[in-house]
Amino acid sequence: MDLVLDTNIILDYLDRREGHFKLARKICLLGITKEANTYLTVNSLTDIHYLLQKGYGSQVAQEMMEANLGYLQLIGITPENAAAALAKRWGDYEDCLLAECASKIKADYIITRNVKDFELSEVPAITPTELFAKLEAQGFSYAAIDY
Repeated sequence: MDLVLDTNIILDYLDRREGHFKLARKICLLGITKEANTYLTVNSLTDIHYLLQKGYGSQVAQEMMEANLGYLQLIGITPENAAAALAKRWGDYEDCLLAECASKIKADYIITRNVKDFELSEVPAITPTELFAKLEAQGFSYAAIDY
């Protein structure tokens, strides 16, 4: 299963955002344990750094990313991807670019808390809760262990 993670999922995990951390961690664990291929776009990586450095400073943000994101596969952005996303004129260019990249790698899902932002995406966008419900319906159970 190939999953493209939206920026909010990674920030929920790294910043331990209340109300969202546990599910984000479970999503990330799918990639860490290689139960799924988890992807992040290169531009999402820069966005994550920008947002984390506001609260932690640049060096700490980089250390957090380096220590916690090694399991992710990065999706490069070509000029063609950038132009295609611009031509679609979505309300949010970054979301459209992520959807373009998800389509490029033929991902199964985009994992996000903001499904409505990806209504026009060729790749279906689902929440972490929806993903785990689908997996449980297929007989898989992923109970999180507190640490």
